[in-house]
Amino acid sequence: MSLLDQLSSQVGDRTEAANRRVAAQCLINPALLTEIAQGLESDDAALVGDCAEVMTKVAAERPEWVAPYAEALSELLRHKKTRVRWEAMHALGLVAPLAPQVIAAVLPRLSEMLRSDKSVIVRDCIVIALGSYARVGTGAAEDAYPILKEALTAWEGKQAVLALEGLLNVVEVLPGLADELRSVAEAFLEDRKARVRKAAKALVKVCGGQDG
Repeated sequence: MSLLDQLSSQVGDRTEAANRRVAAQCLINPALLTEIAQGLESDDAALVGDCAEVMTKVAAERPEWVAPYAEALSELLRHKKTRVRWEAMHALGLVAPLAPQVIAAVLPRLSEMLRSDKSVIVRDCIVIALGSYARVGTGAAEDAYPILKEALTAWEGKQAVLALEGLLNVVEVLPGLADELRSVAEAFLEDRKARVRKAAKALVKVCGGQDG
């Protein structure tokens, strides 16, 4: 039985157990990821989602093994199936520091998805990826900054916590933005959500303000 034939959708497993088993095999033998990458090009959306999920699970432990497939994963960001988009975006976020050129190439797409994608999970993964990408260097931080700022208020602030956490990475790379980011964070110090307030206080503190 081929590796692809062992994936959840192919064996009738409605859980992720089969995909976990395949990911475990890939973590023992990373050469198997070549077959998983081939599955990303399938016309079977369920199979594509399974392959993207395997990439995510492997990237969580060995991102350097998945980074070579970042471009293939980025091709899935326009996929009509939400699950495919979120697994691809999740995997990309995990490998962003190792494949910054791929993230840079899809920044316009990520910005558009942040505004239009109805999936909270997809948008969460986008913001997490941008925060991770911002740590790469000054150019990456400068590019991620405006999109992370937009994420603070998009969709009624559903991604505000993740955006504030991402902006922590921005200010660490671009300390010259500390005053501006402190003002941005202060606007969220009285937010109705405790997690948002906590993230805002952390950003204010890093930017040289009072943490309350």
